[in-house]
Amino acid sequence: MISVILKVLVAGAGFASATSWLYGGKTVSREQELNQRRRNAERSSEPFSLAGVNILDGDTSYDLIATLRHQSQWNRAGAILAAIAILIQTLDSLTAD
Repeated sequence: MISVILKVLVAGAGFASATSWLYGGKTVSREQELNQRRRNAERSSEPFSLAGVNILDGDTSYDLIATLRHQSQWNRAGAILAAIAILIQTLDSLTAD
């Protein structure tokens, strides 16, 4: 029974890890970043900033810093979840009959 629970936990952590890595591959457009900065400036006393580094891909403009921030946060989550899946899988192999 413990083995079945551990296998379900491994599958869940593995699925969550893969989902995090897939979502981490998303780019952040310049418009999305400016909208987020505008909302943050409205909620706090921080000034609204237009600073940024753009990457142009045809007609689309991506914000390099926002994209790197987004990707690093979700890649970190994916790596942690993958490590959890491996730890649970190791525990499962140690408890196997």
